[in-house]
Amino acid sequence: LGAINVSKTLPVTQLSVTAQLQTPSQRWHLASRLDPSNAAGGVQVPPESGVDTIVSHALEEAGQHILRVEVGYGLSEGGTKIQRKFYRFQVSNPLVISELTYRTGDSSCFVSISLENNEQESKQGFSVSSAEF
Repeated sequence: LGAINVSKTLPVTQLSVTAQLQTPSQRWHLASRLDPSNAAGGVQVPPESGVDTIVSHALEEAGQHILRVEVGYGLSEGGTKIQRKFYRFQVSNPLVISELTYRTGDSSCFVSISLENNEQESKQGFSVSSAEF
């Protein structure tokens, strides 16, 4: 996430940037290094400067996801303005992984792992670059 002040003379005051990820079953706050500044009333961005941060979350659930980004900043006449932007995207489950374990006594077992390409658009296959046993 980033915010750039394109003004040549005016600073941006009380800038706060937050992000949330909504999955089909939950809503997650995406932590960033700007969170402490947001809680303290925001940061000041000098003219022709900017701030940025990285947010992340593992995408473990298939279905429609919504990334919600909220930016707040101070107005010159006092008060604050908040803008929100929503980014919708689909998460699919491209691989189906299944395993079977066969025990053949006390000291050995056989493990079978199956990888299946589950993408509907592309049934071209995939390659495994390494496997360790």
